[in-house]
Amino acid sequence: MSGASAEPRNMVAGAVREWSVDTTAQRARAGEVTFVISNFGTVDHEFLVVKTTYQHGKIPLGGNNRFDEEDKGLSVIDEIPEWAPGVTNTLKVTLEPGKYELLCNIEGHYNNGMHAPFEVLP
Repeated sequence: MSGASAEPRNMVAGAVREWSVDTTAQRARAGEVTFVISNFGTVDHEFLVVKTTYQHGKIPLGGNNRFDEEDKGLSVIDEIPEWAPGVTNTLKVTLEPGKYELLCNIEGHYNNGMHAPFEVLP
């Protein structure tokens, strides 16, 4: 999915694959946001919505090449747990204004580029 809309959208389609997270929008309005995400990769992926104070792509990783989901600089809002290639899942979340990352936290995936910035406006 290229050319994500700059306009806020609360219905967001997207895809995960080696090594990217692509969505049709990078911004939404506060409230309920629905993500419809397809796994276009060749391996299992997960999709997390994380509110964070870290710069995009800079969440610190531990020795296991994953970030600590209990880190005080972030809050995991919800996720689609690992799912198989070729499958589409839906995640509905209620988001407050702020900076988020949409990402995969399977070992090595975040570090290889599986993250996208997302902003929620008032």
